[in-house]
Amino acid sequence: MIAAFAIEDSKESLLKKMGVRDSKELRRGQREELYSELIKIGVFAVLPISPKEIDSENINSLEERRAGDLLKIIFNRLKGPRAVKAIYIDKFGELRELPRRLRDLGYRGNLVVEPKADSKYAVVSAASIIAKVIRDRRLDVLRLMYGVRGSGYPADPETVSWVMEVLNKGLRLPIIRYSWSTLEGTEAFVKKVKRPRKTLEDFMV
Repeated sequence: MIAAFAIEDSKESLLKKMGVRDSKELRRGQREELYSELIKIGVFAVLPISPKEIDSENINSLEERRAGDLLKIIFNRLKGPRAVKAIYIDKFGELRELPRRLRDLGYRGNLVVEPKADSKYAVVSAASIIAKVIRDRRLDVLRLMYGVRGSGYPADPETVSWVMEVLNKGLRLPIIRYSWSTLEGTEAFVKKVKRPRKTLEDFMV
């Protein structure tokens, strides 16, 4: 789950007053309360990344493409990229295509990409809260549909236990990421095929 959040400069100071900070530092109830307020004062968009996509492609490339999609949505909702002065992104890899895509969309403002931006910039914290709330709600639905246990994160023993139980029953649910390193050694494990990077010669053929 990846999210974008935009707010007017004049309202940005409200975020800290509200207690907006990195979603990992907040309890679920706190995130839900902040979410209800954030959607009233800003513009946001959320997009998922499916397990199947992650199994077949580099996750950083996927996140970069989704980030571009999200920003395009935000631009449209704000009636154009020139309404946005600065974009802050929590660094998830080397951005190869996003700067060019933003230029093509007509964006001419600042692009700030930093590690742990969700703990440095309130607007990124707000986006992380929104993404986490939507993820939590979707996980609630999956618990009802498939009996999911745990948080869904690989460091959670309860999640690992549930996934292994499902695999031992011979089930291959679409909500499981089969390239997950925890599954290495099992029949279900999917090894990603690294695509070779294009070189100048590729474009000259």
